[in-house]
Amino acid sequence: MSRLTLQASYAYCHQLMRSAARNFYYGMRLLPEAKRNAMYALYSYMRLCDDLADAPIDETKPGKQAEAAPWAPPAHATLDQRRRLLDRWRARTHAAIIRPLTDHPIWPAFHDMVNRFAIPQRVFDDAIDGQVQDLEQSVYPTFDELYRYCYRVASTVGLAALHIWGFRHERALKLAEHRGIAMQLTNILRDIREDTQRGRQYVPTEDLARFDLTLPDLIDPRRRQAFGQLLAFETRRARTYYESSAELETLITPDSRPTLQVMTSIYRKILDRISANPHLVLIRRVGLSTLEKLTVVASHTWQATLAPLRA
Repeated sequence: MSRLTLQASYAYCHQLMRSAARNFYYGMRLLPEAKRNAMYALYSYMRLCDDLADAPIDETKPGKQAEAAPWAPPAHATLDQRRRLLDRWRARTHAAIIRPLTDHPIWPAFHDMVNRFAIPQRVFDDAIDGQVQDLEQSVYPTFDELYRYCYRVASTVGLAALHIWGFRHERALKLAEHRGIAMQLTNILRDIREDTQRGRQYVPTEDLARFDLTLPDLIDPRRRQAFGQLLAFETRRARTYYESSAELETLITPDSRPTLQVMTSIYRKILDRISANPHLVLIRRVGLSTLEKLTVVASHTWQATLAPLRA
């Protein structure tokens, strides 16, 4: 590990993202090389952090090599064990910002990414706080509490990405926050069946009460009508955050716009699919096929090619 080169570290991050980030990977390919590599490193950092709180690492799967083992939670890890791992990850994050570490293949790329693009340390502290929150809280009584969680686990990614992409006005920061909220709300609706089965309630209790629902009711076929009304309410809320952040594309550097557009389009199409058939989320994980994603990429690539001609 002591001889790990920066190139090898970025290659590790690329492989991890390619194997695990089915929705984000397509858009990353449209970035210039330096930004593309930085996004691979950003995703890999966030993914490994999430694994510490959420699930043990399976070293047999592509992209989760044996080098990750010292950081992986043991099987049936306790909450205290996961908290300690996250505390250690935070300390190593702070150290890796100062110098490239060698105890995990991600750190050289992480160090280069943070310093090359001047990403604030607080973004990573907030992201780790989100994973700690996921350990300690499984029910969200109000949307205000859910918003704080969505900010930590999703908006932080958008804010870090914003520094990589480059932006020309401070208001882009708030817009990136809102875009992250929109995308995380989409994730919550897409994963509602799995989360409910795990006893996790990301839909706010105040929203359930609005439609006279409880957590078990979400997967009760006898409450289909109320469930449909709830999801219509939640999809409208997610759309408001997509709409309130619509200016974001115009505030980032032109070479990064197609990537943001692809990522947003994929998530908005997932939300549209849920809105058109809310009960689909109780049957399967709603998503786009590979062909549909490639069509989105091709569309935005073509638009980006035509943009200078139109100007």
